[in-house]
Amino acid sequence: MTNETLRAQEINVGARTYKNANSARRKTKSEATAEYAEILAAKLASIDDDLKRLEKERETVKEIDTLRHDAEERGTIRPSAEAPETVKRVMGDGTILVTTTEGNRVVEQYRKKPRLIPVPNDAAPKNALPSEKIKWVPKQNPLEMLDFA
Repeated sequence: MTNETLRAQEINVGARTYKNANSARRKTKSEATAEYAEILAAKLASIDDDLKRLEKERETVKEIDTLRHDAEERGTIRPSAEAPETVKRVMGDGTILVTTTEGNRVVEQYRKKPRLIPVPNDAAPKNALPSEKIKWVPKQNPLEMLDFA
């Protein structure tokens, strides 16, 4: 095809028919730009609405907190106890340390020893005792890491 036939060729874009590719490209770019601008304006409007709603909720929460604090000072309600928090840590030797805190106090703390498995000790000398040729290493179990209470 030559350039003449390309320019004279009809191009169908959506419901419109264009005589050449350049005018079709220009029209679709301008339509896409307009459509993008509409979508962007709708997103910005929804973001503004969300921000206004969140600000109202923040004011409501702040008001509830001040009312609760005032009631606690008057003694009409007991101070709210914080929910207990459990922290699980894996120590260097494979021991799992479980600490439960309530507020700033440690309520419960315990250690769970890992399961040990025998592994050949390559660092042992050739004339070592049989007990020295084996070393015990912790075996991590992924299920214990998830729920080991």
